[in-house]
Amino acid sequence: MSRRTTVPARPEPNISFSGMCLYGLGAGILGVAAMTVGQKIEQFFTSRPDSLVPGRTLQHLFGLGPRLDSEMSTLNMTMHYGQGAVAGIIRAVMGANGIRGPFADFMFTAVRLVIDQTLENWTGVGALPW
Repeated sequence: MSRRTTVPARPEPNISFSGMCLYGLGAGILGVAAMTVGQKIEQFFTSRPDSLVPGRTLQHLFGLGPRLDSEMSTLNMTMHYGQGAVAGIIRAVMGANGIRGPFADFMFTAVRLVIDQTLENWTGVGALPW
């Protein structure tokens, strides 16, 4: 597979939209699993506690009642895997339509940050990144 940013001929994707979504869903879930393992290893060595921001964001999005910090693990994982799945689908659609290479990677990083910051700030849970 080429790492070119664009495909000049812009061929039609040879996969259906539902196929793209399934590939993206799987890739997003695997990506979140890998990142979670890496985070847990880092937390083991640094003793850093879990961030409660993803769980609190989901709690506010669905209007769930207040929960103790010890009960936030399920909401945290649900938010992580849900966002990863959605982001994976976006990236799969980008790739299948010829948006590839370093510029696409940079663009996708911006998409990921926009998803996080928009949801966290819209719900009032997060703070601006600067």
